[in-house]
This record gives sequence, structure tokens and C-alpha cells, in this order.
Amino acid sequence: MKQIEAVIFDWAGTTVDYGCVAPIYAMQAAFSQHDVTVSLDEIRKPMGMLKIDHIKAVLAMDTIRNQFQKIHGRAHHLQDIEKIYHRFEESIFSILHQHTTLIDGILPVQVYLRQQNIKIGSTSGYTRAMLDIVARSAKEQGYAPDHMISSDEVWRGRPYPYMIQQNMAALEILDVNTVLKVGDTLIDIQEGCHAGCWSVGVVMGSSLLGLGEAEVISIDKSELNKKAKAARYEMFAAGADYVIDTMHELPALISVINQRMAG
Repeated sequence: MKQIEAVIFDWAGTTVDYGCVAPIYAMQAAFSQHDVTVSLDEIRKPMGMLKIDHIKAVLAMDTIRNQFQKIHGRAHHLQDIEKIYHRFEESIFSILHQHTTLIDGILPVQVYLRQQNIKIGSTSGYTRAMLDIVARSAKEQGYAPDHMISSDEVWRGRPYPYMIQQNMAALEILDVNTVLKVGDTLIDIQEGCHAGCWSVGVVMGSSLLGLGEAEVISIDKSELNKKAKAARYEMFAAGADYVIDTMHELPALISVINQRMAG
């Protein structure tokens, strides 16, 4: 009987770094050092991409492109992208070790997956050097996927499906229909869709929701519900098969998907 054989998780905003703080603020700092002001919402839109592709996507936004033109008196070019990326790397490597705390729910989910003989893979918008820092800390806290790959280790990063395909090869999974991808960004969801596997969005802690743990606790509940509802809508619009609020819901969802595949 066909059933889920592997779950492939994202990292920041999904399994670690509640709110996806590290890449957001490192990216914002990199642009500000080039006199370009980018809002958190603008930074979050391409979140999940390989970081240099993320920078290109931000610079391609009408508001940012026009702002750059006004400030510098010219359109941006490749050298500008490289300079901003260099600043991003400097910033992210200085703070990344501070933003590797596991998100609540991933450890019991890992126990469940092990008990069910479901393999655990991972993909990331981080480069390998960045991912190594995150993964090392996660392992010390008890979370260790069977396989992990970064965006700079494949020909094209998200939303292309190549990282998922590499996970399937490493984990020896034959049928893409038995693979479930979990992530917190629209790019994550598109990655899963393009790979042809089950694509699941997780709301709380996500980059898309855009709230840290302290903000979730302090924000008015009606406002939190409004933001969560909007995030769910965007995830479904991006192609998610399912959207869960927290990682704690994943075991029950896997049971639902297994039943659905069983007919």
C-alpha cells in the first residue's frame, strides 16, 4: 500500500529560527548599506530562494528598482548585486549562530517519523557554509535529518525542484507521490509543487506570517488570526495541498494523506 516514505523540511522559519529572523535582517542590513531602504514585507516576498537570487528578485521590484535609480542615478548592474550579496554574507555569518533554536514541535515530529520509518530530508535557501552552521546547532539540540542539501549545491535553487530530487536520490525514494515537502514560504510550496510531491505550508513561525515568538505572544489575538488567515490563503494560492498552523499537526496530516492514497 502506498504511503508517505519521506518528509523534506525547510530550515529557517520551519524547523529553526522562529519567524525566519536571521536572513530577513541580514538582507535588510545589506541593502541599507547601499542606501536602499527595503521593507520587511518586500524582503519576505522572495524568501526561500538562493540568497543571491533573492537579492536579484528584490532589485527587480518596481519600487526598489526605481529607488535605486533615484539614489544612484543609474540602473543597478551585476556588480551592485555582488556587492549587496557580499554585505549580506558578512551580516548573516555574524548573526546566524544566534538564530538556530529549534521551533517547537519538530523534535516530537522527528520521533514520530522515526517510529513510522519515514525518512527525513531537507532543503534550504542557505548556502552550504550557512547551512552547516545551522545544522550543527540543530544536531546539538536533537534534530538531525537523514539528508540535507543547500541551494548552491544544485544547478538552480527554489522554486526549481532539484533539491527535492537530490533528496529522493540520496534517500532512495522511487515515487514522488510518497514524498511530502514542508516549508514556511511560497517558494517552498512552489518547490514542492514543481517536484510533484505533496506540498505543505506551516503558518506559525513562518517568514510569511512575519512574526517572532514574542510578537505572537503579545499581539492582539484577533490581529494574529487575521494575519494567519492571510498567510494560509497565500499558501493555498501558491499551490499548497495542505496548510497546518504548527508542526504538531503534521503526524495527523500524514495519516490523512496515507488514507487518501489508500483510496
